[in-house]
Amino acid sequence: MRLLLVGAFPYPHHQGSQVYFQEQAIALRAAGAEVDLLTYASAAEVGDDPGRWRALDGFVHLKTPAWTSPALLHSGPSWRKPLADCALFMTLNDAIASRSDTKLAYDAILTHNAEAGLVATASWKRRSRARHKAHPPVIYCVHTLMQNELPTYYKPLKNKNYLDRLNPSEQPFRRAGRRVIEAFGKRVDRRLAQRSDGWVALTHSAARVMRASSNAPGALIPPPLPAPRHRLCALDPLQTVRTLGLEPGRFYLYSGNLDGYQELDILTSAADLLDEMGEPPGQIVAASHDPRVIERFAAHPSIKPCVVASEAEMQAIIEAARASLIMRQAEGGFPIKLANSLAAGIPPIAFLGREWGLQDGENALVISQDSPARSLAAAIQRLEQDSDLANRLAAGARALYERNHLPAEAATETLALIDAVLSRHR
Repeated sequence: MRLLLVGAFPYPHHQGSQVYFQEQAIALRAAGAEVDLLTYASAAEVGDDPGRWRALDGFVHLKTPAWTSPALLHSGPSWRKPLADCALFMTLNDAIASRSDTKLAYDAILTHNAEAGLVATASWKRRSRARHKAHPPVIYCVHTLMQNELPTYYKPLKNKNYLDRLNPSEQPFRRAGRRVIEAFGKRVDRRLAQRSDGWVALTHSAARVMRASSNAPGALIPPPLPAPRHRLCALDPLQTVRTLGLEPGRFYLYSGNLDGYQELDILTSAADLLDEMGEPPGQIVAASHDPRVIERFAAHPSIKPCVVASEAEMQAIIEAARASLIMRQAEGGFPIKLANSLAAGIPPIAFLGREWGLQDGENALVISQDSPARSLAAAIQRLEQDSDLANRLAAGARALYERNHLPAEAATETLALIDAVLSRHR
């Protein structure tokens, strides 16, 4: 089986979307599929990170022209994205045309991110009309629900608590703006579900939305991730965190990007509450590959910001934490930092439970979204005071990883879905 994975993002890169794309490609190839990659060009070089060789090793990597790629690597809307997506459309058309009449033709296209799904379905519709040729089926990998995530990129519309603090005269306009953006995102989600020949959801809410809008085959398959013990470039967790001035097992870690949907204001509010209670238990650490993390948290005395150079260093920091802090509240996406935490046997503190297969008190602490900062502070205190609970949750976290995130099992399920799509497509 020959597959083309299309990602609407620069690649390789260390953000969650690219890591999921990378690990899906590696798992599918290990399961016997022939896999090519198509993405925006990236300014990042493989040599920047000792572990990043896996992203391209042995793959044919088709790229858009470098001048069309977004200048910034972070996720979310930008003025350069339309140009990048036009280039993706043209490059995808060329890739399909060059192989359509040969034995090297693609059996299916797996799209990552909404723009890739829209580009791919527009591409095959154009080819079908113009040339009356069969097209490879398009399977949409649902990284997130646009209805929930789009409003988070504009702070005044980001969350209900923010809107509640506005001047009453401003609130109707802000709420109306949020509803407009949510409606647009919902329309995009529905359009992708209806136009794709199949879908892979990472979360329960995404699967529910896809099933409601699509009659095509689909499956809920959490993102695959190799176990840390199998990484060739692994670092010693104890030595790594001590170099950063941290005490192993005594800090609570946010590890991720600085995008709006991460709700990092709640992290600073929780740290303020812990300060008010007296000496804060443990230490809150914000680790990111984004250098802006220093500026973002520099003014907060109770949060230690760290710029992380490589995936191996980030994984080592995760493995030395007492718990990971998953700040995302928007349903639809699966944080790769959560999968990394589960793989390392580090219990997460999270706002969403069933969405990601978490069970409160068994493999995570699932906290309230109604008073998020207070709930987060209370969960940190609880774990700090109860070592037995921390150990039980750690064992449960590792068990959940083994049930849901092993690459071989994810690849088997994905290939079975592709077979079902191909049977229906024929």
